[in-house]
Amino acid sequence: MQRRLFFALPAQELRSELKHCQHELLTEGHKKPVKADNFHLTLHFLGMQDDSILPALYKAAADIECAPFEIRLDQYGLFHHARCLWLGPSHPPAALQVLFSRLSDKLKVLGLDVSSNYQPHITLFRNAHTPAQALAPELELAVSEFILYESCSTAEGVIYMPLRRWALGKHSVHEKP
Repeated sequence: MQRRLFFALPAQELRSELKHCQHELLTEGHKKPVKADNFHLTLHFLGMQDDSILPALYKAAADIECAPFEIRLDQYGLFHHARCLWLGPSHPPAALQVLFSRLSDKLKVLGLDVSSNYQPHITLFRNAHTPAQALAPELELAVSEFILYESCSTAEGVIYMPLRRWALGKHSVHEKP
């Protein structure tokens, strides 16, 4: 079976603050907000992958060692090609780059394509055509784990299902979301 997979940092702790950002940006004409249950900060998008790769992904992620850290989200941005309006860090912390790079190295060994131009962000709106005019808030995202998600299309829209979680700062894995 094929699954659409990605590694990401959960952002549910900022759910109410991110929903507030969306509410404020609706007045600018942005019309397709991301569901609050789907808030995350992507590390690596893997695309469609066969189930057979899951054990290798689980092992690769389990081998990552990185201490917990925080990310200051303080700027809005727009990916014109993808039409995504996002909130992200103006100065990504070194620890985020370390986690991204270590995971990149593991994914390359598995023969997977890895993006070389990483822009950490939390998508707030899809089908956005103009940058945000509002001043971005300053939010702190505490990062203590990363997750392998599956993107599932449903009648109610896309949902992101956690397949497995890995805690930062210790070698532990949580099988159930």
